[in-house]
Amino acid sequence: MTEIPFTPPGPMPFRLLLDEAMRLTRRHFRTIYLPVAIPVAVVSTVASALQVSWLSGAMKNLGSPQLLVDPRYWLAVLITLSIVIVAYNTVQTAAVFAVSGLPVDVGRAWRFTFQGRVLLTLGLWFVLVLGSFLCCCLTLVVVPLLAFVVPVMVDEARFGLQAVSRSVELTRHKPAAGWGESPIVKVFLLLFVGTLLAYLVGFVVAIPFQIPMYVDIFRKAAAGQDVGQGMSSWMWLQVPAQFLNTLASMAVYLYVSFGIALLFHDTRGRIEGTDLRAEIESNFPFPAPPPPPPGEPWS
Repeated sequence: MTEIPFTPPGPMPFRLLLDEAMRLTRRHFRTIYLPVAIPVAVVSTVASALQVSWLSGAMKNLGSPQLLVDPRYWLAVLITLSIVIVAYNTVQTAAVFAVSGLPVDVGRAWRFTFQGRVLLTLGLWFVLVLGSFLCCCLTLVVVPLLAFVVPVMVDEARFGLQAVSRSVELTRHKPAAGWGESPIVKVFLLLFVGTLLAYLVGFVVAIPFQIPMYVDIFRKAAAGQDVGQGMSSWMWLQVPAQFLNTLASMAVYLYVSFGIALLFHDTRGRIEGTDLRAEIESNFPFPAPPPPPPGEPWS
């Protein structure tokens, strides 16, 4: 009896990917979310308070570009951005642990993130994304292509250019099911869903802090008063808003991280399965079919 060759399962449907990511998010939410989101929210809030303080001082002289050349402002922006990137990498690392069947240890995820080679890879990722952003529409292509950089570092121990090239290789895989099932399309849709959720949640969080400010602005404008007067006090409302917005954004990113981890394992499994089947067929070709039985002799 001829053995049926290995056939990898079909690509995971996008809706199933979203549902499974939500299930894993609910299951591991407390374990991953709290040890990462709280410290990042605190740091973001402190940075926001410093920026508001400096901006309030700069508003005393509206024509002065003092804030734009203040190195303290840009240093705070750089530190905040770096901490957010490190936190996002930690969340995604823990998500890869969970999808790979490993114990979900956030402490281990933090330690992994602070390795020198990981930080250098994240720096390379940031430079590539920033370069694509400066080239406008290239961001829509570069960001999905680099979506698997973190899973590759965690699961395959590849770093630097190797992690980048491996991510590009996996996301550019073309399945037989058609372009609609290609990893890069699913990554783009997943990131779109995550961005949309983050904006919606951020809008809901910011509304209670924005409405009083806009009401005061319109009231002063209608009364002919100076709109800029008292703005610095309203700006301080954005500090607690930043804290809540960071918490909400981290929750959304946890969901997206599970989606990326699931898609990474699904894509790699199908590619390796396809390669295994090709290797089996090349080394152990199926025997030629037997010749048809001879016809009946002429009587």
